[in-house]
Amino acid sequence: MACALLILFLGTRLGLSIRATGDNPDMVRASSINTAFTITVGLCIANAMTALSGAVLAQYQRSADINLGTGMVVIGLASLIIGETLFGRGGMWVKAVAAVAGSVIYRFIIALALRANVPSECLKLISAVIVALAIAAPASRPRQISAAAAPTPRREVPAMLDLKNISKTFNPGTVNEKVALENVNLHLDDGDFATIVGSNGAGKSTLFNAIAGEFIADTGTITLDGRDITFLPDFKRSKAIGRMFQDPLRGTAPHMTIEENLALAFLRASGHTSAFSRINKKDRELFAEKLSALGLGLEDRMKQPVGLLSGGQRQALTLLMATLVTPKLLLLDEHTAALDPGTADKVLELTKKIVAENHLTCLMITHNMHDALTLGNRTLMMDHGHIVLDISGEERAHTTVDGLLDRFAENVGHALDNDRILLSKEK
Repeated sequence: MACALLILFLGTRLGLSIRATGDNPDMVRASSINTAFTITVGLCIANAMTALSGAVLAQYQRSADINLGTGMVVIGLASLIIGETLFGRGGMWVKAVAAVAGSVIYRFIIALALRANVPSECLKLISAVIVALAIAAPASRPRQISAAAAPTPRREVPAMLDLKNISKTFNPGTVNEKVALENVNLHLDDGDFATIVGSNGAGKSTLFNAIAGEFIADTGTITLDGRDITFLPDFKRSKAIGRMFQDPLRGTAPHMTIEENLALAFLRASGHTSAFSRINKKDRELFAEKLSALGLGLEDRMKQPVGLLSGGQRQALTLLMATLVTPKLLLLDEHTAALDPGTADKVLELTKKIVAENHLTCLMITHNMHDALTLGNRTLMMDHGHIVLDISGEERAHTTVDGLLDRFAENVGHALDNDRILLSKEK
């Protein structure tokens, strides 16, 4: 009964949050989840289950000893690995059955060893061999190769994002002092789609981190849709801010299914407010509909762990997760940089489609000069923690890549020296 209740709990909003925290903390914070709280709750539950197990074992043996649990970690690890090898990575019920089956198989092997009169001092060696074989078994299987994943005019509308005099210095007063942002001012109207380009170390990702709340800026204010979020924690900001990272691995929880990842994104900002709310049939139908719109066939693989998807598929899924509940602001941190050119183009097309359909306010970092001038309605260039160029409208429409590089050199006094950017002049 305790096992069944635990499985049911892990399917709730709080349970999914605890599981995802252990899988990918970056994704969890971007899903409006307080990781400190989920870690605390997870440890409390784990310790409670450990205490319950010890009590049951002591009652069964009618005795208790301080050394009673010695070696149980190895037994538990072996059981989990054996079960996962035999049953694969499915839902929580599959994992529970796999763990039980794994423990039975482990005990059966130990019983055979004892029946064969193996010396008791060799049992730990046998346990180690069992664990090693269980770990090596998945690597011997043939790897499944997944298929690659398949301008808004500027208007006078209310401000969506306002940055005023944002500055950030890392390691101040030391030899490693680094001024990452210095008096940055940025105003985005509702529906603006601005691309940001600049050399490595220009402050692009740091600017995103400041907006997302990964740190508190040294000076300045950040306003989102009229609300001051300067001192708001990152997990609270993520209710209104969707974010994608350059690394496809950072945006999803790989050991959780596609459905469970979408559930986390949906529950974070939807009308579900209870920690024990669960995904229902209507929600699953919504997930399938949204996945179908991606055109990648993921709607038929919702019970599959995300870790089995290709990089392009994971980025497409992350994009859907970030916009499943429409955010006020979408941050795209070179979200196609780690993909092959064909897959990157597909993800960019999906990005343009989703941003346009949902009329999102969006900031996108890119190293591709062509994309910087053709995507969205504004182009920003950064250098040494400053926004040194901001063009839009007719000025942007008549600016070429070479002209943009010339403008950059005029404003900062030196040419752009990033090889990735320069090599992207011709698409």
